[in-house]
Amino acid sequence: MQQHAQTKAPPSSVRGRIRAWIEAHADKLGDDVLEVGSRMHDPDCWWVNNRDLACGQWTGIDMQSGHGVDLVCDIGTLPPEWAGRFSAALCSEVLEHVERPWVALPQLRHVLRPGGWIVITTLTSFPIHAFPNDYWRFTESGLRLLLEDAGFRNIETANAF
Repeated sequence: MQQHAQTKAPPSSVRGRIRAWIEAHADKLGDDVLEVGSRMHDPDCWWVNNRDLACGQWTGIDMQSGHGVDLVCDIGTLPPEWAGRFSAALCSEVLEHVERPWVALPQLRHVLRPGGWIVITTLTSFPIHAFPNDYWRFTESGLRLLLEDAGFRNIETANAF
């Protein structure tokens, strides 16, 4: 990957605040991370590359091939051999593009080790932007309910903006 003089998005930008939130929770990621929606639309999009947070294995999945994608697959049908594999899942700015997040979240829980974490970021208010579709906006209470229904416990939510 090409090196850039500036390594972070400006702290006041949306991307900068998202990255700061992910960095603040990077200690929960562990040694084998699954990144959902890892495709970088432009290989020079350094501001959306999270692999520098890896403390071990980092696997990127997306529904389209491209830079940053290790496996093309649908979040609702993850490989069965991944059951209990990952120390954490990172799902940043993805759930709004998932047709049925109530199906996808239990799949993500299934591939996590016992005690594994999922770190999710999503915007409550943002212009509609199709990649390829844009379905949802989540409130803290709505996201909490989806996560509880998927079997997640010890849920922490925050409005970072």
